[in-house]
Amino acid sequence: MYLITECTSHDGIYFEKKFITEDGEVTLKEKVHFQNAKVVYEGIEYVFLYDMKMNPIPEVFDYLNFELQGASPNHRYTVLNALKLLYSFLELYDLKIDSLLKNDVQNLFSFLEGISKKGTLYQLDLVTLRSPSTINTYIALYRSYILYLGYDKSPLLKKSTDYKLIYNDETDSPMKIYKYDVSFKDYKPELSTPRYISVEDFKQILDVIRKEYTLREECLVRLMFENGLRLGEALGITNEDIAINDKGNFIYIRNRCSDSSDQLAKWRMIPKDKKEYKTKRYQTKDIGYQVVYLSDALLDKINDYVNEFHLNDSLKFQSNYQKYTYADSVEDDNTENFYVFINSIGRPLSQNLWGKTLRDIFKKAGLNVDKEQREHNLSHRFRHGYAMFMVKYKNVDALTLKNLLRHNNINSVKHYYRPTDEEIIEQKTSLVESIYEVIPELTI
Repeated sequence: MYLITECTSHDGIYFEKKFITEDGEVTLKEKVHFQNAKVVYEGIEYVFLYDMKMNPIPEVFDYLNFELQGASPNHRYTVLNALKLLYSFLELYDLKIDSLLKNDVQNLFSFLEGISKKGTLYQLDLVTLRSPSTINTYIALYRSYILYLGYDKSPLLKKSTDYKLIYNDETDSPMKIYKYDVSFKDYKPELSTPRYISVEDFKQILDVIRKEYTLREECLVRLMFENGLRLGEALGITNEDIAINDKGNFIYIRNRCSDSSDQLAKWRMIPKDKKEYKTKRYQTKDIGYQVVYLSDALLDKINDYVNEFHLNDSLKFQSNYQKYTYADSVEDDNTENFYVFINSIGRPLSQNLWGKTLRDIFKKAGLNVDKEQREHNLSHRFRHGYAMFMVKYKNVDALTLKNLLRHNNINSVKHYYRPTDEEIIEQKTSLVESIYEVIPELTI
């Protein structure tokens, strides 16, 4: 029997594989450790994954650095971690990626899940447990990678005869979406823990901020709750992204070479060189940029914040400000541009510092902050709140909500409808009462 044991070191996770005879004798011992590295060459970061002999895996290198060159750094690192586990699994089970069977894929799911179990040939002693959402993310990445390699006969890509109907308000007929033949079951989360900021929650948050915090905190939470911005999109806003014309006030959501990973806008083009600012792709809506409406009231708050917090005369603040807060101008090279949201020492506000601040605000407002687990991003609850507000109070349909959230796929909006147990009970009670109004005989 083979015993596979998960181990950790300063270089990350690795695995030990032993063959143990019926007498308990160890006749084989192998260390399976796929290592990675990041190398910056001529200003461009390249990511490597090495095989067991410390040779770069060429197909992985090409995929990460060329096929995914337009992806965000965080996405590439996620793909890298997923592929490390995939190649570890292949090595441990002596498999080839181009000849996987359906049973091999099921074993891969168990391996990713981190469940220690004993089979007829393999016994697993694993440590790292992964959530269904993480596993399904990795599986989706494997499917993209296998398609890139051209292995279209892989059981990971095979579709079953089962399908679901997706209704689109733009067409009269529903679309058939066929399921994959093998997939990992995602269990529904507990609905009793809210995934979004309700109107009452937001009032409490606003009350705490106005009593104990600054205009910066108010502007950020309002951008996320009123406009549905993601945190990275808000932190990446610069002075020239705020536009005023005869049609109203707008924010341009776009990425710059000067952006840090904290300031990147999801799904938008990530330029590698300033010359790309002039390209048609960068200047095309929904590819290079997106536009979000900004109310007069919130615009006034942002202007007041900038005028108050960007005019610090201390030498340390000014030194940091000139070095770190100035941003690339994508409209006029001769115009000074700056990031709007900064910290107290003149640097752009980081997601880490904001997260700590927001956590304190949530606690003071009496809101759940997932003390035991942090899988529900606190900032993203505002975007969920924006979506739920549009559904509950504005009765928007799925297509409208997709456009408001700036999603490419209408299926993505279903993740934003997260009612609490109380709301479900209220809906069911209202439904029953409506039935009784129509059929009063039911009350007898």
